[in-house]
Amino acid sequence: MTRVRGWRFLTFCLLASTALAGPTESVKPSDPGIVYEGRFVVDEHGAVQLGFPGVTAHLRVRDATLSLKLRASQPEIAFDVIVDGGQPRLLQLKEGEGDYSVIAAPLAGEHTVALVRCNESWQGTCAILGYDLGPGKLVAPPVLPARKLMFIGDSVTCGEMDAWKPSRDMHDRLNCDARVSYGMLLAQRLGAQCHLVSYGGRGVIRDWQGIRDTRNAPQFYELALPDGPEIAWDHQRYVPDAIGIQLGTNDFSQGIPDQNEFVNAYVQFVEKVRRDAPNALVFLMDSPIVRDDPVGGPRRSVLRSYLEQVIVRCHSPHVILMPVSHYPGVPNNGHPTGADHKSMADEIEPVLRKALGW
Repeated sequence: MTRVRGWRFLTFCLLASTALAGPTESVKPSDPGIVYEGRFVVDEHGAVQLGFPGVTAHLRVRDATLSLKLRASQPEIAFDVIVDGGQPRLLQLKEGEGDYSVIAAPLAGEHTVALVRCNESWQGTCAILGYDLGPGKLVAPPVLPARKLMFIGDSVTCGEMDAWKPSRDMHDRLNCDARVSYGMLLAQRLGAQCHLVSYGGRGVIRDWQGIRDTRNAPQFYELALPDGPEIAWDHQRYVPDAIGIQLGTNDFSQGIPDQNEFVNAYVQFVEKVRRDAPNALVFLMDSPIVRDDPVGGPRRSVLRSYLEQVIVRCHSPHVILMPVSHYPGVPNNGHPTGADHKSMADEIEPVLRKALGW
C-alpha cells in the first residue's frame, strides 16, 4: 500500500511538472474573461488593484493549472480560494511581489474558481499582476447574479474576528475573513452580488480615537480603493438594489457624540448614497457592539434614537430601520464571532426578503 501511494504521488508530481514545463497560457488581470465582484482599479500597467474586503475574482478554466502573480503592500494579506464551490483554501501572501500556485496539477474539464480577499481595508492593498493557466484555457466566466447588495460599515462589516479561534492570537490578521461576514452571508442566501464598502475603526463623523479629519464613511465611500491614491469610484458601475449601513460603533467609542452633528452628517450621507442608487432600499442597522452600561452610559439607546431621527429626516419609505441585537463577541475584544455573524444574517434576512420581495 505504501508503494502504491508513493507511485501515485510521484506520477502526480511528474504530471504537474510536465504541465508547468510545457507551453503556458498567460492571461492579463483585466481580461474580460475574468469577472470581479467588488470595487477595484486597473492601473496604467494593466494590474488589478484591490483594497476593500470581500472583492472576488471569478473565472472559469478548462484543462488548466492556475498560478497567480501578486503584489502585496503588507504581509499576511490573504485570499480564500474556492474551486467548483468546494471548501475554501487559504492563500496567504508575503509582502512584495510573488508567484502563487492555486491549482498545481491540471484539472480535466471545466472548473470555476473564485478568489475572495479576506482582509480588512486597513490591512493593505494588493494587485493581481497576471494569471498563468499552464496547458489550459480561460473560458466564458460565470454569470454573476442580477440582484445586487452593498454594505457600508466599519470593522464589523469587514468581518473582523469572524474567523478567530481560541487557539489563534488576537492580533492575527487571519482573524478577519470577509467571505463569512454577515453581508456576504446574506448575499449568498439571497442570490445576490455583494460589495463591502467598509473600513475598520471609521465612523460617520469620527473614528474610534475621536479623529475627525480622516477618511470616515462619507469619504471612503467615494473611493475605488480605501487607501492610497484617491481614485474616485464610478457609482454607475454598480447600482445596488439594497444598501445596508452599519455605522456608529466608532463614533460612540469616545463617548456619545453631539446629536445635531451626528444626525445631520448621517442624513447627508444617506442622501449621498441615495443620489447614486435612487431606487435602492437603504436600511440602517444598530451596532452589535455598542451597549448601555454604567461606564459608557446609554450609548446603545442613544444610537438607536439617533438612527430613528435620521429615518424621520430622510422622509422616504425607502429608508428603514433594521434592528440588530447586541452580541458579546470575542472575549476581551468585542467584535462579533463567526457564529454572531450568522445570527446577524438570520435577523436581517427575513426583513430584507419582505422589504425587497425576494
